[in-house]
Amino acid sequence: MLDEQLKEVIEKFDLKDEKAITFGHPKMKMKWVLPLVGVTIYSVEQFQPFFIYFDEKGISFFPLDLNNKYKVMGKSFVDWKDLKSFKFKKGLVMEDEIQLDLNNGKIEMKIPKSKAMNKWVKENNEYLIERNHFYNNQF
Repeated sequence: MLDEQLKEVIEKFDLKDEKAITFGHPKMKMKWVLPLVGVTIYSVEQFQPFFIYFDEKGISFFPLDLNNKYKVMGKSFVDWKDLKSFKFKKGLVMEDEIQLDLNNGKIEMKIPKSKAMNKWVKENNEYLIERNHFYNNQF
């Protein structure tokens, strides 16, 4: 499903290591809950998927357009030197989490351990975990 978009982002942004990219989304936060008789309605922030690329320089985020077959909409970059801390939290079942502490805020992203019909997600996640997501906190 995401294979075409993955190839496109690797070529378009000249990413050197095709195994250092994964799929993720911001940690979802509940806006409100409406309890009704027999049902409860939840409102959460809008889901925004990303490709996330890690290398020795930092982390690149590529937001994907849900309305246009997951086309890449652009690129944001966080340099390792700009981080106060980087944490990887292993999830119990479906998703792991990364937490980035910056001078001006915090970024929390969920990383699915696997994605149906996209075996590269699981393989690339294992590759990144083995390399500590290229993070070296000895700056």
